[in-house]
Amino acid sequence: MNARELTWNLLTEVNERGALSHEAFADAMERYAPSGADRALVTRLFNGTLERQETIDRVIERQTGRPVGKVKTKIRNLLRMSVYQMLFLQRVPAAAACNEAVSLAKKHGLAGLAGFVNGTLRGLDREISASGGQEGYLKVAAAAMGETERLCFLYSMPEWIVTRLREDFPKADIETILRAFLAESGVTVRLNRSRGDMETLRRALAEEGIKPGESVLDNCLRLRDAGNPAELAAYRDGLFSIQDVSAVLAGNLLPLAPGMRVLDLCAAPGGKTVHAADELAALAKEAGRPAEGAFEVESRDVGEGKLPLIREQLDRVKLPNVHCAAADASVYDPKLEAWADIVIADVPCSGLGVIGRKPDIRYKTKSEDIEALAGIQREIVRQAVRYVKPGGLLAYSTCTTARAENEDIASFIVSLGMTPVKLAEKLPADMREACERQGGLEGIGVQIFPEPERWDGFYIAEFRRPE
Repeated sequence: MNARELTWNLLTEVNERGALSHEAFADAMERYAPSGADRALVTRLFNGTLERQETIDRVIERQTGRPVGKVKTKIRNLLRMSVYQMLFLQRVPAAAACNEAVSLAKKHGLAGLAGFVNGTLRGLDREISASGGQEGYLKVAAAAMGETERLCFLYSMPEWIVTRLREDFPKADIETILRAFLAESGVTVRLNRSRGDMETLRRALAEEGIKPGESVLDNCLRLRDAGNPAELAAYRDGLFSIQDVSAVLAGNLLPLAPGMRVLDLCAAPGGKTVHAADELAALAKEAGRPAEGAFEVESRDVGEGKLPLIREQLDRVKLPNVHCAAADASVYDPKLEAWADIVIADVPCSGLGVIGRKPDIRYKTKSEDIEALAGIQREIVRQAVRYVKPGGLLAYSTCTTARAENEDIASFIVSLGMTPVKLAEKLPADMREACERQGGLEGIGVQIFPEPERWDGFYIAEFRRPE
């Protein structure tokens, strides 16, 4: 099975059978074990087609004169992959993309539709040439569109997401946010302070031929063209963890102190648990105390199946004093009443701030899902506030930009008797300026909007329980 055929199968799995893109991809790589070059091509075609699918579907409709939903299932995914190559890749000749699509259609018993595929793609090729190239075609196609339709078309975004962003945040730079979802973001890695200092990490990366870039956060570095960071010796040795800037910021803002008890309610895959435990272990070391017994972290997630992910990270960084357990965060546990100095509630959400990393969110998430998620979030925080000691802190966060999941939940937390903590002055200057300019500092918490090649969208709020 060649790279294009495998990509075609993957797109059908995700678009027609509801598979999650990252799970479908991982399963296919394990099952078919493509060569390095083929794996790279599948990755580019699969992720790129999903990222641009809203645009691609409009192009297919424009070329065929029919709704994309009326095109036969296998054929529409074959067209999607082919249109992506013709409109968004530079080194794939249009004739090659067209010929391969026709060959695949015939190979899979769709010879009767091979002419339809050929005619659609050849017609697109002619229009691209007549428009002066790929960008010219997109500009011509968008020229007659209204503003919302234009943004949806050029940045491949469902209309409801663009509309919701505009309604929730009138000051937000919508086009920059949408551009961020399509930008190459690189990888951010966070130093594990209990394992070494930043100089140790830089030296370890240099030994593996990696020259990292700077980050807006002092405890992070940016890696580009480093392959899979999880394959580096520095990662295996626990010197760093892989986290986006916005997620690291949420951990950096926690007022951790020696000897604390921390409860992470929705912990998988373990990033915030490891961040908190690592910082507490580093503080113990700085105080000249052994880490064992110096603090307590309770790390929970709803299913047993996710706990190995957390334990794997803890073992890699060699962190003690962390207990992992399966528990539904929306169900009260009396054993935790007023137990924690800090409760972390990084709750399940719509993920609208991380569409750039999870492209199928834009197609699998619906507007009505947000209200359902907000109900779950309210139940989680209703229990979470009970676990905070008097004088302790609740940290609420999501990776979305939906006000219903963020500011509205923060207001609900205040109604439960918690006092908001001001965070704006604790942000890095660049991030604070960007948030303020777009209206992200006008509520209880901090709404971070995606910035191209800088950070993901995120929401962070903190609350004190009265003494």
